[in-house]
Amino acid sequence: MRDFWLIISKNKWRLLLCAVISIATSFAMVYAGYSLSFIVRSYESTENAVDDLIRDGILVLLIWLGALVFYYSSGVLKAKAMAFMKNDLRRMISRKIVSIRYDEFMDMDSGNYVSWLTNDTESIMEQSFSSLFSVLSGTVTALFSICALSFISIYVGIAAVVLFFFVSVLPQLLTKGLQKENKKRSAAQEKGVESFKDAVMGLPVFLMSNRLTEFSNRIAASSSRLEQSNYNFQKKNVGVQTFVISTSLVGQTILLSLTVLAAILGVAPIGAVLAVGNLAGSFFGNVSEAAGSFTRLKASKTLWEKFKVDSLEETKKALPGEIEEIRIEGLSYHYSDSQELHFKDTAFRANGKYAIVGESGSGKTTLVKLLMGLLPDYTGSILYGSSELRDLSAEIIFENIAYVEQKVYLFQDTVRFNLTLGKDYPEDRINDALRRCRLESYVASLPNGLDSVIEEDGKNMSGGQRQRIAIARAMLRNIHLIILDEGTSALDEANALEIEQNLVQDPTLGVIIITHNLKEKVKDSLDGIYMVGD
Repeated sequence: MRDFWLIISKNKWRLLLCAVISIATSFAMVYAGYSLSFIVRSYESTENAVDDLIRDGILVLLIWLGALVFYYSSGVLKAKAMAFMKNDLRRMISRKIVSIRYDEFMDMDSGNYVSWLTNDTESIMEQSFSSLFSVLSGTVTALFSICALSFISIYVGIAAVVLFFFVSVLPQLLTKGLQKENKKRSAAQEKGVESFKDAVMGLPVFLMSNRLTEFSNRIAASSSRLEQSNYNFQKKNVGVQTFVISTSLVGQTILLSLTVLAAILGVAPIGAVLAVGNLAGSFFGNVSEAAGSFTRLKASKTLWEKFKVDSLEETKKALPGEIEEIRIEGLSYHYSDSQELHFKDTAFRANGKYAIVGESGSGKTTLVKLLMGLLPDYTGSILYGSSELRDLSAEIIFENIAYVEQKVYLFQDTVRFNLTLGKDYPEDRINDALRRCRLESYVASLPNGLDSVIEEDGKNMSGGQRQRIAIARAMLRNIHLIILDEGTSALDEANALEIEQNLVQDPTLGVIIITHNLKEKVKDSLDGIYMVGD
């Protein structure tokens, strides 16, 4: 749980303030409980008992009002601290996501990652940070209650100390079972989000197949599996809480009985019974909460381990200079389904213009992903100049190469962001990229131009517009090689030809086009055609 303590350390001053206010709140609430004995003491007053009762009643109400002000302030500060820590937690999880190898990342459904950032985040916040606050608040309040009980009767105070350790230690024996169910629940939440997302994405298929009832059935089935896992966790958690409450009730009975006995023996005032009744409830309630929260905190360990990022020393190097060529020698790649692809030796020279062609499924896209280092488990060699790809850092590769796929993903953000990805570019450079991709008129027609918002995954754009945005995004960067993987397939013939010609006629840019439809006018400008699967 190293990351847990890192987040705690980052927010230490904010948490320290929360702790101070929490301690003050605990003291105020305990003192408010103790103040109830003031009302009873008017019964023993020899003169003006009614006046004393009114005075003490008003005093007790004021004490409780002050305690509630502290309670409110503590809750607000805690909520603010939790918001900051939740942001830090999601940043931590995002570091875990980006540390995953590309091929491993693609093996998991995106719903899993969404579940990490939603369900797992909420679970960690509840079980770790909320539990930490509860442990602190409950323990401090319990200690103040012990002091108050000892002030009433030293024997009652000693009994409270003994019961404190008894009630707080026993629940820890149940931690392992809770950890196990917590891990299962996290996996079920991932699967649930994945299943819900799959059903929602497939709704148009059900609609046009007149099978809308199946959509509801799939949602219901996924929900049942998810809630069964939630039920199993909550059942285990309730079992722990029931055990804690049981010991608490026994403890309260013992303390109250001792107080009544002390009053009978004359070693404690009769008003102590009322005060101890209130303090005992507060004491054991807070001890129970602290003990249960500590158990949940320990159970969250499995979630923290899930998002642990191993800090490996970066041993890969940068390129020694300009890339004169990218060369493949004896290259092959083996998929898990036993399919093995072999590629002929070749070289793609700097600023050269090439096409990669072949039948569907022959391995064209696989070859490109190999060249970009996205599939590292290959055999043979991929050389950038004299440097083996395995020895180069991924940042260097992606800084030099832009890859435009057939299916383009667009963010639910402005056109400008989808072009720049948050990096600052001069306006004339952006306009030049728009011009070269024939996007000027489209952007000009939008209500807010570059600052118009694109809907989820570009739903308000055509396939051709999406592809042109992706190409313009690539052309904005200071790259040496652009790879179009059917990157103009959604464009009409005229636009596709103009854009491809703009690329192959740029003397400073290397171009690799993967296509089923190699245009003759583009073909004439190429330095080579690489056939895959031949």
